[in-house]
Amino acid sequence: GPGLGKSRADEILELIEKAKQPMVVDADGLNILSGKVSTLKRCKGERLLTPHPGEMKRLFDNKKETRAKTATKYCRRFPVTLLLKGSRTIVCERDKPLSYNSTGNPGMATGGMGDILTGVCAGLVGQGLSLYDAARLGAWACGRAAEISIFRGQASEESLLPRDVLNYLGEGFNELHNSPV
Repeated sequence: GPGLGKSRADEILELIEKAKQPMVVDADGLNILSGKVSTLKRCKGERLLTPHPGEMKRLFDNKKETRAKTATKYCRRFPVTLLLKGSRTIVCERDKPLSYNSTGNPGMATGGMGDILTGVCAGLVGQGLSLYDAARLGAWACGRAAEISIFRGQASEESLLPRDVLNYLGEGFNELHNSPV
């Protein structure tokens, strides 16, 4: 995940491959994995990958395909859940419908936002959600918190910081819990 660095690459790859628990892989974990992506075919547990477009290109350079086609092909090739960050984040898993996130704004393309998303997804997995559902809910909640922060005048798209998302994360979840089904 974030801040791991590359000095312990072999140890990290072994953990990604052999850990039986579900795992969220982001940032340096993805960078290390990009050199040995075949590791994903041997994983003992479920894996959620959360790349931004640059990381995705290192994991799977699918030339000029759409993000949706790239995500779908990747999940057919590797048994993972993929949360492809970007405008209208995509969540993909083999044999599940492709999911587009409807929340968020361009202000989320700033350092530290991915760390928040990774932490939220990991927390939801820890509460028993599937990787697919945790990715979808995590992306929605973080995006909604970013929207609320801007709507309330606490930030603008240009000034949005990860702490702004954290400040409104609870309100985003409450909004979802209180919405009619």
